[in-house]
Amino acid sequence: MYFIGVDLGGTKIASALVNQKGEIITENVTETEASKGADYVLNKIKNEIKKLYDAAGSVPIGGIGLGIPGLMDIEKGISIFAGNLAWQNVPVIEEFKKDFHTPIFMDNDVRVATLAEKYFGAGKDVNTLICVTLGTGIGSGIILDGKIYRGYSYSAGEIGHTTVIKDGLYCNCGNRGCLEMYASAPGIVRQIKRHIMEGHYTIMTKMTDGNVDKITTKTLSAAFDEGDGLARLVMENTAELLGIGLSTYAQIINPEMIVIGGGVSLLGDRLFIPLRKYFNEHLMQALRDKIPIVPAKLKDKAGAVGAATLAMKNLGIF
Repeated sequence: MYFIGVDLGGTKIASALVNQKGEIITENVTETEASKGADYVLNKIKNEIKKLYDAAGSVPIGGIGLGIPGLMDIEKGISIFAGNLAWQNVPVIEEFKKDFHTPIFMDNDVRVATLAEKYFGAGKDVNTLICVTLGTGIGSGIILDGKIYRGYSYSAGEIGHTTVIKDGLYCNCGNRGCLEMYASAPGIVRQIKRHIMEGHYTIMTKMTDGNVDKITTKTLSAAFDEGDGLARLVMENTAELLGIGLSTYAQIINPEMIVIGGGVSLLGDRLFIPLRKYFNEHLMQALRDKIPIVPAKLKDKAGAVGAATLAMKNLGIF
């Protein structure tokens, strides 16, 4: 028996046919084209799912899982708000039930990625963990005593909207100084551009032929390896703010492990080494050096595998 997982993002839709061991049988990636509206995107997902049904052949599909960004009512199957998609009160599950008679489930995209890391990735042997994704935004999932924790209104884990700088930058959540504004991929690039505008020298301008709009976290990584002073400063600042946010989080949840995924995590030890240092500096002494911070094992596959895992979990496979 196979399961289908769909990871919906602001720029791409990743879908996969997954077996009960969490192994991908086949996968597809297509552009989201969110600007064309919710109906267009939902129909696009349906077409991707139909392709996976065809790929499964005679093997039955046990269930379908959807990882959707933003806030939602899981019981009603409604996406309440997804900023990157410009969605409000979209009846997701109702739409899919029109085309598919297989059991279908939805949850927040970061929570399903957390399920993937718990059952098939870095957190396989851990009962209480936090999984944080650093990408276009910053989100997290929480596993408490082996179970996913969603909170009263299904919004637990919004670490990206923790205030780390008083009276800092305005965030689209309505708050100021949010971690997401500084340590997400756009937040890091924003830091770099601000320093350049203030006159700081960096080889990153040469790497992008003087077009600062082409600077990405990959540019930062390459400049860091060349010993660029601004790259190292920005990496240090990012690690410190993340360390402050994660230490606060860890002191509340008391996890056995913190798993870090998302595109920014690909900075590797350039980020992880100072992050672990600042994380431990801001923890109360009794917890220092007792909570490992590790990279996600499934990387960009976690979303689709996690969505399939959501279906398996809800259907009692494990």
